[in-house]
Amino acid sequence: MFRFLFLLALAALVSALTACATPRYEATSRYEPPVGAEGLACIRSCEATLSACRSDCQAAWQACTARVEPQVEEGYARALKAYADELRRYRLALDRYAWDMWLGWGHGYGGLGYSPWSYYPWPGYFPASAPPPQPPTRETVRANLHQAQCQDDCGCQAKYDACYQGCGGRVVSETRCVANCPAGK
Repeated sequence: MFRFLFLLALAALVSALTACATPRYEATSRYEPPVGAEGLACIRSCEATLSACRSDCQAAWQACTARVEPQVEEGYARALKAYADELRRYRLALDRYAWDMWLGWGHGYGGLGYSPWSYYPWPGYFPASAPPPQPPTRETVRANLHQAQCQDDCGCQAKYDACYQGCGGRVVSETRCVANCPAGK
């Protein structure tokens, strides 16, 4: 009997959690072509321009990647040096905190009250608020350099949409439910 009630409660919980899931929507565009041969020929030129724009954008991205790659090792060395400095400061602060805790300075024990040598206003302050620094990775340095120096969106799609509409076509923006959709939609 207990097993049956447990399974029933579990099923109710899963059903409730599924019902509470937030729907996820995605913005899409629908293209309605113009009527007539002239409009369709214009759209073919827009498609050729889009293809050329994407090709140029890809070539620019690859050139930027080639320029950034030699900077990765230098940036990684700087990040490692900064990490070592931060880790040294963290260890000094942690040692200072351990001494403060051992001596009871600034934490209300031993009747000493606040000490000018204590950098932490209450017990447990240092470990809770200061996690140890995390070491850098080459991939993170590379990603940061790419983000700062390389542009991956050249605006090709916006140019294509403007060209498409200039040819007499329509670009209709729609929002569609892609996950956890309400019933009937």
